Amino acid sequence: MLDGRYKIESVLGQGGMGMVFRATQTSVQRPVAVKTLNPSLAAAPQFFERFRREAELASRLRHPNVITIFDFGRSPDGTCYYVMELLEGESLKETVKRQGPMSLRRALSLVEQASQGLAHAHAEGCVHRDLKPHNIMVQQLSGQDFVKVLDFGLVKAMESEEEEQLTSTGQVLGTPQYMPPEQAGGESVDQRSDLYSMAGVLYFCLTGSSPFGANTVRKALTASLTQAVPAVNTKRQGAPVPAALDAFFKKALAPEKEDRYQNAQEFIDAMLDTVADLTSEELDAMPSGGVPSASERGSNSRSRSSRQGSQSGIRSSRVGAAPSLGRGATPSNVVVARPQGGASGSSSSPSRVRSQTSRSAPPPPPPPPEPEGMSTGKKVALVAVPLVLLGIGAAVVLGKPGGSAPATPVVVNVPRDAPPATTQTATGTTGTPEEASVLTVSLDSTPSGASIYEGEEMVGTTPTKLQLRRDKVHSFSFRLPGHQDKELTLNLRRVAGDTQSANVVLEPVRAAAPGRSPRPPPKPASPSGPDISVFE
Repeated sequence: MLDGRYKIESVLGQGGMGMVFRATQTSVQRPVAVKTLNPSLAAAPQFFERFRREAELASRLRHPNVITIFDFGRSPDGTCYYVMELLEGESLKETVKRQGPMSLRRALSLVEQASQGLAHAHAEGCVHRDLKPHNIMVQQLSGQDFVKVLDFGLVKAMESEEEEQLTSTGQVLGTPQYMPPEQAGGESVDQRSDLYSMAGVLYFCLTGSSPFGANTVRKALTASLTQAVPAVNTKRQGAPVPAALDAFFKKALAPEKEDRYQNAQEFIDAMLDTVADLTSEELDAMPSGGVPSASERGSNSRSRSSRQGSQSGIRSSRVGAAPSLGRGATPSNVVVARPQGGASGSSSSPSRVRSQTSRSAPPPPPPPPEPEGMSTGKKVALVAVPLVLLGIGAAVVLGKPGGSAPATPVVVNVPRDAPPATTQTATGTTGTPEEASVLTVSLDSTPSGASIYEGEEMVGTTPTKLQLRRDKVHSFSFRLPGHQDKELTLNLRRVAGDTQSANVVLEPVRAAAPGRSPRPPPKPASPSGPDISVFE
């Protein structure tokens, strides 16, 4: 037991700074990942300060494509730790290692998602400092690829005096293959440094190798300053990319920060513009050595993808999520819980194409398929799924969407006189399940990616599964930027069975009434400055 709150269960990985464990938060029976600082380092004041700053800065980030930090602290025995969401999936590095170079559609979709998470971190004044395929997790949600940026390893503020206190002289932190020249040379870094690394990640997705192949800091610095970026088609056979993409890499991997894309949204827009004139067949073409997904192999999925391209207009499209992933090796230092038994690499979904008209705002994580023309005012606010499991009726109270007024709670009650449900056993007989102390509840939202709060504590991000006590009523708040908060109350005292599911539909925030002062625009992230914090 750690700090009286987290039951340590198994080791997930180990790195230079410490270890990552699978654990359970005992207060809500939630599975989590706990990272602890190496005891040999904890005694040194500078390492404790580095660890504390990492946790404080990382816990500020709230974005579907960034791993969520729930808690951090120092136990009575001196162990420093922070608590993260537990993820299922594999790193981008392992995905490419297992399946080979990707189609353009899938590669650009994955990097776009990761870049949206990066844009959020930059807006919060944080720089990752060590972006690489190893630190990007690929999950499968609703049959689509979903990305989270991980391993905000060593975090420090960029003030020079604190750098001197926390970093030994001449120390360069990061991965050489994806390190920008200013970082390799020991100079200051900012969000443009992250975008350099992200361009290297995209290059890896398309070719299976880093741009320059440098394995030391010295080689990375020399190559980035003296060599031209190798054309993608020289390392990618059978599925040529447009010349515009090589021009994109030339700018994104420029030696000088001033010559690169200056922010994440500019990076994303330029990246997607390179494929705006391609057909669906060109977007989905697999290079030699690449493993196509089921949607790319199957005629039905391919025809659907082509229809989407023709309906949306491939010349004015955004590249959407593409094939899902299957089983792969777990990186040594990411917080991953692999699904029991694993999934084959053949499961996938058709590619999506999003209109470029949505470029002004970061796209939400992939929601369940839904007609674009559906009226938001008439949507059902809650879908109660487990009626068959429960064998009983459920009373659903729907709150009317309002402007700024508090949302009416959505209540799911189970009648106290309802008989217990029977379950089908493996041998075909039926029986009555024993009453358990906890119940597994699957919570989702449309769109997904909403933060779930129980009281003032964040307990997860949709979609997620929670293990909740049966002997109490649980009240949750679902929060997603640009949408109205939605309350959900679950009465589990007389629920039969072991699982329950609910999907909350979040209504978009309505425009302000005429005459009201518009909200001030968000403060853009400056290219550099003392307020930018650093993830190493």
